[in-house]
Amino acid sequence: GYLGVGETVTWTDATFTLDSVAIVPSIITSAGNTYTPAHGNRYLWLCSTQSNNTGSDLYFIAGVDNNLSTDAGIGFISIFGYGWLDASPIANGAAGSACDVWVISESATTAVYAIYDGAIETDTVLYRIDLTDIPTSTSTSTTSTSTTASTTPLTSQQLTNLVKPALGQIVATNSAGETGSGTGFVVRSDGLMVTNRHVVDDANTVTVYMQSLDGQLFTYTGTVLGRGIMADLAVVQLPAGTYDTLALADSDEVSGADEVTAWGYPGGSISGTYPTITRGIISSKGVRGDVDFLQTDAAINPGNSGGPLIDAYGRVVGVNTLKTVSERVDNQGFAITSNEVSNRLNTLIAGGRASETYRNTKYGYGYSVGIPQGWYLDDESQRRTVFFPYHEQSWSRIRTYDFSNSEDLASAEASIVLDVLADVRWNESLPEADSVNEWALFEPVSFQEIGSGRSRHYRLEYRRQFDTDNCIENTVEIIVMSPSYSTNSLAFSMMGSVCEDSASLYGTERDAILNSFVP
Repeated sequence: GYLGVGETVTWTDATFTLDSVAIVPSIITSAGNTYTPAHGNRYLWLCSTQSNNTGSDLYFIAGVDNNLSTDAGIGFISIFGYGWLDASPIANGAAGSACDVWVISESATTAVYAIYDGAIETDTVLYRIDLTDIPTSTSTSTTSTSTTASTTPLTSQQLTNLVKPALGQIVATNSAGETGSGTGFVVRSDGLMVTNRHVVDDANTVTVYMQSLDGQLFTYTGTVLGRGIMADLAVVQLPAGTYDTLALADSDEVSGADEVTAWGYPGGSISGTYPTITRGIISSKGVRGDVDFLQTDAAINPGNSGGPLIDAYGRVVGVNTLKTVSERVDNQGFAITSNEVSNRLNTLIAGGRASETYRNTKYGYGYSVGIPQGWYLDDESQRRTVFFPYHEQSWSRIRTYDFSNSEDLASAEASIVLDVLADVRWNESLPEADSVNEWALFEPVSFQEIGSGRSRHYRLEYRRQFDTDNCIENTVEIIVMSPSYSTNSLAFSMMGSVCEDSASLYGTERDAILNSFVP
């Protein structure tokens, strides 16, 4: 019989799933070169997933000696293939996915693949694939990081068969000795896994637990290759091998009310247990910290972080990242879009960016600030944006003052100017008679007016300690009006704080962030 896209066939305790079949007129290499087959031929791009529990090795063959059998003659494997076809056996207990590219005749209507038992070479199963209704894509890149998913909606069982083997629970211990867990998913058959930055934290290696469809548990040590700064993303490389993969969708094509499922290991579930699946829809699209997000009402909980948000076709449309926690909010979760993953993946593989420029695009404020590697956006709201480093011995914050609303400062009037704002902030930092104010213990160090005209600003420096359980911080604060706005509307307080006993290590980073601030 014929095997359709998304269908799985079981044979002597081995499964073969046809993930995708595509006809492509050209191939784009990693070097940017485009190749087209000779006249009368075309490229066939085929991806599949295998799982072997037969008790012996299985061999996946196509035709003879890397050839592909079709009803229009033999097709030949392309040099652009990156799978394992006819290259190595599928070991007993192993599972994985792979893709390969073949040159076939334009008149071919059927392709035939075969799997045989390495112990009994005469024991063979054939899979026939109908090529007549396969859509033609414009081109396929050999740098594609994942398998193309089904072109028709999948059943619940098909989704499980596709997603579960490519899903992993990640357990990471950071430099402070704190252990946390989250989720990741494989996007490349050599074991490249995507997750959230906050899941891996500053750990260099993580433990990853994965399960085959039949419940076998695999434990791997993954190497963290790179972490994002603005985007809460990270990539982990699993040990050498062939792994099941998930395809990254074009998230620009996602619409509100599209059905999705969120996959992961929430609530610190025991490693190796069945993953949690929640169902919902795409609620809206938005931007946070210059990064595109999808909002969903599919339940997302701690531990789901880094897991895939899957559409009805088995494609990853987002990376589950955070949720709104409030008594007034129900099921408001957010996922970084798959296009953000695609656009940033190569940079993360190479170790991540040395720095990124942050602009509060969501609220349209007229400033930018450079954030170095090792720091990340922690919180963004209309009035406040906060950055932290992994070591958590310092922090940086931008505070926005809107003078049209006198609630920002108790003594503020609509006509307040930069001088008054700086004086108010400085007076807040002056110690009271008992050296304790409402927020912290303060000790002023310096108060300077710098520059002139539109570039004029104030630099405040003071020491403070929120309570005796916290470190003594050396804080530098820059009070500046934005040239992008009237002097009667907006000003910014750019703050950077470092624990005094860590100033020699992190003070340079703090000052670099402050000095990069451009209103």
